Amino acid sequence: MEAKLLLNAQCVLAESPTWLDDPGCYLWVDIEKGHLYQLIPEEPGVKKWSFPHRISLVVPDGKGNFILALDAKLAVFDPKTEKFDWLCIIESDQPDNRCNDGACDSEGRLWVGTMSTKFTEKAGALYCVEKDLTVNKKVEGVTISNGICWSLDHKTMYFIDSPTREIKAFAYEPSTGEIEFKRVVVKVPEELGTPDGMCMDENGKLWVAHYGGFGVYQWDPETGEQLDKIEVPAPHVTSCAFGGKDRKELLITTAQENMSPQMLEKYPLSGGVFTCNMPVGGAKVFGVQF
Repeated sequence: MEAKLLLNAQCVLAESPTWLDDPGCYLWVDIEKGHLYQLIPEEPGVKKWSFPHRISLVVPDGKGNFILALDAKLAVFDPKTEKFDWLCIIESDQPDNRCNDGACDSEGRLWVGTMSTKFTEKAGALYCVEKDLTVNKKVEGVTISNGICWSLDHKTMYFIDSPTREIKAFAYEPSTGEIEFKRVVVKVPEELGTPDGMCMDENGKLWVAHYGGFGVYQWDPETGEQLDKIEVPAPHVTSCAFGGKDRKELLITTAQENMSPQMLEKYPLSGGVFTCNMPVGGAKVFGVQF
């Protein structure tokens, strides 16, 4: 399969692709530029909001607002009025850290990871933000917290700390949000790049963006086997999410960072946003319930 260009966005570090059923649009961010994008496929142009912070995550709250991760804090943003309010601090004791990837579980909790802006090894963590905005640390010693998703029965959580090149499975209890490490389900070979963002399809298989791997790879979490690959004409593929009206389209984000002028000339669509028509639909995703 091959991805097709949706928008030549020229993002430094596009991330957090998200589908919003109403009004039927895609969202994503450019972390380093502090930009939030909204694109409605049937309409011309793209909407862009700018923030004086690194923005790593956008999650709908079901009330027409977006929950944003800005530096090391969460905020709520109303895209209609552009009203903005801070919600909570994820990490107050690590001034060099920022939020990175995140996702909502079936109970409406928001799981968000952190990383050092200086890329200090094991300086980050994975946190769970409860509905009352209580912040609980769940995994310590994380270097670059990235993809998070859950099995179809919500009993397993999958998590990526990118430099380990591992996808780990944790036993997950939906009622409490408690997790317990079970096993490494995928060890990504170095020649395939570094696992970054990921999502789950309706058959329980993982689709993982590979930074430095020119694609989104499908992995079987039961066997650890690579099943498929979506070719992307950019080396640094950062994340992916199912969307479209039937959830059979994959939105794929990429980055321009860590590329020489020669590489950018060779791969001019780097930093763009791509889509791919999929043979399978996406698993149900959930919004935050703050």
